Amino acid sequence: MLPGAFQRLHASPDGALWLITDQSVARLVDDAWALYLTDFAGELAGIDASERIWIVSEDSSEISARDGASWTVYGADEGWLPIPLNDERYRDVGWGQSGGSGRFWLATSQDVRLFDGDRWTVFAPEDMGMGEVNDEAQWAAFVLRVSKSTADVWVGECNWGPPGPFGGQGVRWFDGQTWHGADSPVASGCATVIEEDGLGRVWMAVDETLWRYDPTYGNWIPFTPPKPPVAWTRFGFAHAIALDPSDNPWPAMVLCGASCYGKIVLYHIHDGIWSQIGEAREYYGVLPPHQLVTVASGQLWLFWEEGVYRIAGNLAEPVTNLYVKSVTVDAAGQVWLVARDEGQDVLWVVNTATEQ
Repeated sequence: MLPGAFQRLHASPDGALWLITDQSVARLVDDAWALYLTDFAGELAGIDASERIWIVSEDSSEISARDGASWTVYGADEGWLPIPLNDERYRDVGWGQSGGSGRFWLATSQDVRLFDGDRWTVFAPEDMGMGEVNDEAQWAAFVLRVSKSTADVWVGECNWGPPGPFGGQGVRWFDGQTWHGADSPVASGCATVIEEDGLGRVWMAVDETLWRYDPTYGNWIPFTPPKPPVAWTRFGFAHAIALDPSDNPWPAMVLCGASCYGKIVLYHIHDGIWSQIGEAREYYGVLPPHQLVTVASGQLWLFWEEGVYRIAGNLAEPVTNLYVKSVTVDAAGQVWLVARDEGQDVLWVVNTATEQ
């Protein structure tokens, strides 16, 4: 592993694989890792389709792009604005996503931002047709998803405080010129997850309900969870959604009582029926998203924080108890993961052709 605290694995659109810590960035080249960037200051915000590494300065007044040989700095003159602190203490920049024509999108704790190849555009909540943050909330969080089929950009917002979500401004989407969604079924509520399946349908979690939107027909279908499996709890929100090869969702739902930090449970939805996978497990707000991978035999494997599981019907059979921190699949179909082993982070590769 590289120096520094591990942050993520990243597979870029061209098939390159990146390993990222808070001190360095490496790229897999010809089956060997090559250092791409070391000793940077600020917060790494993403790697775009042109393999530029984007880093936000510590005070958020600038964002810089590293193209492998030189830096380009963007500030107020190029449309970039400092990110205000939420509750005078909290500032966040999510991992960016590439769109078409050299575009690169970021979601921050205050807004959504677009780089169009020359300069940045900042979309505040009012620009997207959203209202103000709930007065009782301490901060807001935005999530985004760039559609691969339509190039639309989907944005969700949730208001948060120490016990959990305080509602939110729901979901909006941008077609390149106009923001839509203020009159949709998901126009309000705490939106935490947005994913796109292989048919171009958009899945989103708003409060405790999952919604599926089909852009071909313009229809919305809700999926409401069953009774919570733990007494005296309710479903608060979805932590993450994984989609299997059949485009069925596997949401990880957080259970709330007086607080939304305690339990989380995984489900599989097929033909509208929710089936619980395993037991409810501990949840304290920080948990890597789960991922599903089909190996050579057609077997579905689940990678999550407590280990790797083989899915058989609605049962999760343990393969290994590695503490999985991050998972990605490269262009060759190999599964790469960083997992905790004997007190340190270790990089592992699973060859799905042999399931080893």
